[in-house]
Amino acid sequence: MRNAALLFVPAILLALSSASCSKKDDPTPLAPSATALASSQAAAATKAWHFAIDPKGVTHVDMPGVTEHIVGDTSAADGTLDVVPADLSQSRGTVKVDLTTFTTHTFGNSHDADQTEHARTWLEAVVDGKTNEAMRWATLAIRSIDGVSATDVSKVAPTKDGGDDVRTVSMTVHGDMLVHGHQIQKDEPVDVAFHYAAGSPADGVPTRVTIKSRQPLRIVLKEVDVQPRDTVGALTAWTTRLISKVAEFADVTVELSATPKL
Repeated sequence: MRNAALLFVPAILLALSSASCSKKDDPTPLAPSATALASSQAAAATKAWHFAIDPKGVTHVDMPGVTEHIVGDTSAADGTLDVVPADLSQSRGTVKVDLTTFTTHTFGNSHDADQTEHARTWLEAVVDGKTNEAMRWATLAIRSIDGVSATDVSKVAPTKDGGDDVRTVSMTVHGDMLVHGHQIQKDEPVDVAFHYAAGSPADGVPTRVTIKSRQPLRIVLKEVDVQPRDTVGALTAWTTRLISKVAEFADVTVELSATPKL
């Protein structure tokens, strides 16, 4: 669904990139280490639509610190969705956010370039100018869906959006997220909009699906071990200046779309 609301993650991922925790001795436990997530697909017995996530999907990150409010975005995504139209709660999928594209716009001047480089280094997505494939992606695997405003998308009354008929369903996505080599569980309320050409039958396949967060997904930076690192990725010590600037969490919102997989 175009915005694989799922989480995504992701997005989350972005927030991570801008900093670690606010205090070196924060008692927040570290999430379990992981290198990959088990795939998430709709059951073989269900009739599912298969969609590919638009590679231009974005996430937005807000990290309010004591003396600095860091904001940034990611601009690339990947993944697949299996949408079960007759029972949307059975839909599944995997959404990936490319952390190497995380870019801050906190200051609106040349300082953003330095902050962006630091954020990507702390995330270990890009270190010393080189992409680290092991840390590149923030991934969300959808394990379950509930709180669905309508189970069968064909029963949803359409609204008009330009030349499209749009059927929108709200839901909460639950999944496993892999960020910076650590696995956490996340829940994300999203709105999923199914776009059809005007006049298309209610039981037809949409031309695209969009997914948007209904509220930010909060990521605690300490849980995924995002810490100060120098330009070659080595851990560095916390300083009073860093503690005052770095947020303890990142609030991430996603805006994704998906089209039928060929």
